[in-house]
Amino acid sequence: MSGYSSIKYTEYISDQNAYLKPTEKFTKFTNQLLMDFLASRPLISPQTVRLYKLALGRFIGYSLTPEGINGYLNNLTCGNARHNYFCCIKALCRWLYQNDYIASNPIEKVSPPKKQKKLLPAISKEQLQTLLGHCHCQRDKALLNLLWYSGMRLSEAANVKSQDFDWSKGIVIVLGKGNKYRKALAGNGEVRQWFSSHDSFEISNNGIQMMLQRLSKEANIHCNAHSFRRGFCVHQVKSGLSTRVVQALGGWEQLTMVEHYSKSLTFDDALDVYHKVNMHANNAGS
Repeated sequence: MSGYSSIKYTEYISDQNAYLKPTEKFTKFTNQLLMDFLASRPLISPQTVRLYKLALGRFIGYSLTPEGINGYLNNLTCGNARHNYFCCIKALCRWLYQNDYIASNPIEKVSPPKKQKKLLPAISKEQLQTLLGHCHCQRDKALLNLLWYSGMRLSEAANVKSQDFDWSKGIVIVLGKGNKYRKALAGNGEVRQWFSSHDSFEISNNGIQMMLQRLSKEANIHCNAHSFRRGFCVHQVKSGLSTRVVQALGGWEQLTMVEHYSKSLTFDDALDVYHKVNMHANNAGS
């Protein structure tokens, strides 16, 4: 074979290898693939980025096959959080397949982890008062009241500013899930008093979590930011609001979440709501 032909043949083989590179090279998940995947999603929230890094960072080194994914999921010991990890891998596999990094989508042959049907703790109004009694400063009291009376997520409360409140309407604009702005309840007088002289809570997400961990130990009440959100949900339903109204007030994307939290209601709770509603109707008619 002439020198010219050898060069052409080499270039041809190189071109073919470049074409086959996605399906031949990426048999295992790598840190580079993780970086490429995150770079393809510039509009996701910082909280979602952290979840992707946590879930997919642990997936590095596993094969991009149904067996590899199942092996990874089966090794997790994080309870219902396994389903969140599955959703992250599902988004990853769809992106890998659509961009020709892999020849087929392995997640299609993987069953989602089964969720344990258990009710997570929800802070009651009585527990809120106990926790407030253990607060070390006015800021922490205002923060707890906002979490419970508004049902805000952790990141929403950490980033809220005084200028976001409309006290005449009792609402506040927050940057919610999916980097979308939404309206929320403004909280009570304790919250208003704090923001009358402060621009923000002056505390980070991690700072709030550490504060709640301390309160949990001191008051012997299991609490985190989401247990206040669940408490808001349960309290509002017990007060007589419909689950769809509570869904709108709390900014839940799916009604099923509100319905799941409200499963903790007993017959006596339902009876109290019944009496409140009917007493109001009777008074209005008299």
